[in-house]
Amino acid sequence: MEGIEMNGEPPLRLPARSSFAHKGNFGRSMLVGGSRGMSGSIALSAIASLRVGAGLVTAVIPDRCLETVASFDPCFMTYPLPDDSEGRFALEASAALTSVLPTASAVGCGPGMTTCAGSIRVVERLLQWRGPCVLDADAINALSLFADTSWQERGGDRDHSAPFILTPHPGELARLTGIAASDRKTQISTASKICDDHGMFIVVKGGTTVVVGPGGKHWQNSTGNPGMATAGSGDVLTGVITSFLSQGISAWDATRLGVWVHGLAGDFAAQKYGQAGMTAVEICGCLPQAVAAVSG
Repeated sequence: MEGIEMNGEPPLRLPARSSFAHKGNFGRSMLVGGSRGMSGSIALSAIASLRVGAGLVTAVIPDRCLETVASFDPCFMTYPLPDDSEGRFALEASAALTSVLPTASAVGCGPGMTTCAGSIRVVERLLQWRGPCVLDADAINALSLFADTSWQERGGDRDHSAPFILTPHPGELARLTGIAASDRKTQISTASKICDDHGMFIVVKGGTTVVVGPGGKHWQNSTGNPGMATAGSGDVLTGVITSFLSQGISAWDATRLGVWVHGLAGDFAAQKYGQAGMTAVEICGCLPQAVAAVSG
């Protein structure tokens, strides 16, 4: 970590890996999203999941995006769902998703997905799934299109082993809650109330990202920099949190650690490339270095 001034200690550390471990010990991370023209989003999430330690990673994408997404990295798998003529999830995609969900330890959904009718059905299906789930980007935008707030009850109606996590930026949180992106204090308090009422977790992204959870839990991150305000950065975070969940880390810990590691990777990237020139690709590339900083 030479050259990086650590702003506070990480919320927790990853345990040392056993010499007898195999990939099955570190979970199956599944990332759902992408569309024609936005294949890079879900690929970034999948790559990020690999780089912070998931044993197996699958990108679940619209059929015509398969070859494009697969070309980004040979180490994650791809699984196609039915798509429409514009390369987005078709209405039949949610039924097809049902058959592959049992293979996942945790699911992250939303990057590059669009909010077409098929995507909304995919989100509805994930609200019924009984496993750890992270919703980001267009999955959150899809929730804001629901006719009522029933998603809160369905998302919160989960047991301890099946947490529901949202990772909105201020604009997405504004669409979801009706609280203006400029009113950060009220956004955070509203997110906290949702978590208290429905037992979920919300990452309130921003200049200083805040994680809130049920029971009044509130944690403020100390890593990261303005260079991370770049396309794809949030997709990387989705993959990181999903990976930690798939490795069996609790929702509160996986979310805080994911935010902290993501920010530290951004700090390493800024040191090497500068804030103006760094991209989400560089953040992904620095994730192993950030993970090493929190590993036992």
